[in-house]
Amino acid sequence: KKKKKTKEKELQMSQEQVDRCGYMTKLGNVVKNWKTRWFVLSGSTLTYYKTREDTAAAGSIDLKDCRTVKVCMDNIGRAHTLEVSIPGRTYFLSCDDDDSMNEWLGAISRAVIKNSKGMNWMNENLN
Repeated sequence: KKKKKTKEKELQMSQEQVDRCGYMTKLGNVVKNWKTRWFVLSGSTLTYYKTREDTAAAGSIDLKDCRTVKVCMDNIGRAHTLEVSIPGRTYFLSCDDDDSMNEWLGAISRAVIKNSKGMNWMNENLN
């Protein structure tokens, strides 16, 4: 039964436009510990799952209202970390290395710019 759900998810994901997917480690919002999650960037949504095989999302980040996407310069105990800020929450996402971090930074930034509020974001962040 689990294999069927995994196949259904793969089919669903293949039908959607997936801009990038892969593992990152996310800092928890309530319990401040780091957990590895499978992330899927599709359009203006960054969805995360506990594992690649999971069919139910653990959460998602709506990038339409994104305020900032940047390399985290704060000392939060993890290298290669991105800071993604939306109203009410800032996500800290740690990548395996600089290359992966830069690829995620580019993909998320492009997703933000493609959306209706993207020009406001670009004006606020690039000036």
